[in-house]
Amino acid sequence: MSVVIHSRRLYTALALSVSTLMSLPGAQAETSIRPPAQSHKDWLKLKSNELLRGEIKTLYDDKLEFDSDELDTVMIDWEDVKLLQSAGTVSIGFTDLSTRSGKLLVEDGRSYLDGVEFDPGQIMTIIAGEQSEANYWSAKISLGANIRSGNTDQIDYSARAKTTRRTTESRFNADYLGNYTKSDGTSTVNNHRVNSNFDWFISKQFYVRPVFAELYKDPFLNIDYKATLGAGLGYNIIDSKKTEWSISGGPAYTYTRFDQVETGAKPHDGSASVVLETVFDTELSGDVDFTTKYQLQYSSEDSGGYSHHAIASLSVDLTDIFDLDLSVVWDHTGNPQAGSNGIMPDKNDYQFIIGFGIDL
Repeated sequence: MSVVIHSRRLYTALALSVSTLMSLPGAQAETSIRPPAQSHKDWLKLKSNELLRGEIKTLYDDKLEFDSDELDTVMIDWEDVKLLQSAGTVSIGFTDLSTRSGKLLVEDGRSYLDGVEFDPGQIMTIIAGEQSEANYWSAKISLGANIRSGNTDQIDYSARAKTTRRTTESRFNADYLGNYTKSDGTSTVNNHRVNSNFDWFISKQFYVRPVFAELYKDPFLNIDYKATLGAGLGYNIIDSKKTEWSISGGPAYTYTRFDQVETGAKPHDGSASVVLETVFDTELSGDVDFTTKYQLQYSSEDSGGYSHHAIASLSVDLTDIFDLDLSVVWDHTGNPQAGSNGIMPDKNDYQFIIGFGIDL
């Protein structure tokens, strides 16, 4: 009997203690705290109940960029946001490809623009302020170099650059990849590739590519320059919070001018071609991204026949704007053309590139 009585007394004491603690001032502050309704600052509250004051920058690919007054710029997964309140006007791109502007409030699964409720699942992008040209652009530059002096004087240089203009309706991409090596005064590597395309979205998944172009130069492959111009279609196979996978392609025209040719051989060639491309991008962790791109081209045998350009990259965030980039590149030309000395270039070129990137 005494055990039962003591147990009841213990239970009652514990219940009173918990009740007393919950009634103390500030005991529920963690869950009840919220930003002021009127403020000259934007507010962000996470599902962990951490509250930040600062400035909304952008929401893109389900990543919210927020400039905190205390923590500087932070990148937050959109799924971790419990509350987002803008002090001024923001521009929202919706999944139906429309755009609206106003004061935004997102809280506990509900969202309002200038007080009018809408489905938060329709939000695709957020840009601070009214829509302006500067808000559409992003860029990244990655550089690598190796300089040696002594018994061998050598310089190795590699560069990658990417710029994108993205709105809810369209997307423009331009990429550059270049490598240069000079050893004891003699150039041994010198190749450059520029790709560009413009996409117009019919839906979130399907897009028309009115134009795409590529310019490639590699004298060691006996290519003074190779230019390709075409048009096609594209489709986003996966477009999730952490992974994107798209495929595109279409007909094109390819013009190749050779660096050197044997006596009697044509110095250039032009032909119809077909270009197919797939791009896969996934977030392995909060600081590591993995991207692959594979582009194949069928053209005339004189222009190289079947060729492809494949690149796989691992990008590790060092700071908010600096990255460590590791890339493997594989270029293949099915039917390379011999130079004036009769030597046939290799069909395959492989590169491993280490660079430090800057996000702009």
